[in-house]
Amino acid sequence: MPRKLSFYLIIDYFVYLLVIFVENVLNAIPETGARAFGRFLGRVIQLLSSDRRDAVHENLTIAFGKEKSPEWIRKTALKSFEHLGLLLIEFFLIRRWTQQDMAERIILEGKLDYDLAMMPGEHGICLLTSHFGCFEVSAATTKFLGFKTNLFATGLKNPFLTRYLFSRAGKDAEIRTFPHKGVVKDLIELLRNGELLAFLADQRGDAERGIFVDFFGTKAPANEVFARLAIDGQARILPICTYRRDDGKYLSTLGPNIEFELTGDRKADLTALSQKFHDLFETWLRRKPEQGFWLQRKWRRKPSSKRHKKN
Repeated sequence: MPRKLSFYLIIDYFVYLLVIFVENVLNAIPETGARAFGRFLGRVIQLLSSDRRDAVHENLTIAFGKEKSPEWIRKTALKSFEHLGLLLIEFFLIRRWTQQDMAERIILEGKLDYDLAMMPGEHGICLLTSHFGCFEVSAATTKFLGFKTNLFATGLKNPFLTRYLFSRAGKDAEIRTFPHKGVVKDLIELLRNGELLAFLADQRGDAERGIFVDFFGTKAPANEVFARLAIDGQARILPICTYRRDDGKYLSTLGPNIEFELTGDRKADLTALSQKFHDLFETWLRRKPEQGFWLQRKWRRKPSSKRHKKN
């Protein structure tokens, strides 16, 4: 067992070194070339991954099928894969951004909402975002604004890559990460102590045990843990979303703060707040649908081959 463990650790480390090599190459070539490669990479992913390609078309059809033509859905799907490729490239580029780089590239919108959320008081802040737009640049925005951030995220099996990926806003960013399992009580306590917690709250919920929200006019299972953190943590909720602009800059929108009142009905409260989250996510997506992360099936899972055989 120790030998196997050592072997896998060596493999993990070599994979990590390969990622570092890619980062160095992308930062050595002109940025226009790196971005062109990103768009090309996105098209390659679309070509080679039929399952993800089907998921993107399915999601876009559910969301926009009654409003847009099949041709629009096809073109938007292609642009969304190019967006994915750009996201991968941006991850490597923004890690080396200085404060000056961020000041020149990131345009802030919603300064008043940011100031209100940061007002002194005995409350934590839920920094609400999703897998839409340039969420890696949103992480850089928190660094630019001076947030000391706690991030609720899933790690990888490779410990070296996990450490590397969780420094997504730069090596000197003050981001502390927590795994998805077994930490909810700790995160609630963290919020009650006045700290800031960032999470991507658009993740799919359990269709059998979870709650459902209306998303683009169709019921979708939502993960209730994010609403639970905000409610039980007695926190203010400040949304943040970042879009890529045609001029190469980024628009980071903060707010408006999400207000909610508790009714005493636990499931109703979780559902109502989750619905507010998804109403906002839908607004973001309608603004820039081509920058949506449509690869994961939001409304329904892919049919299980085992279940199909049994039937």
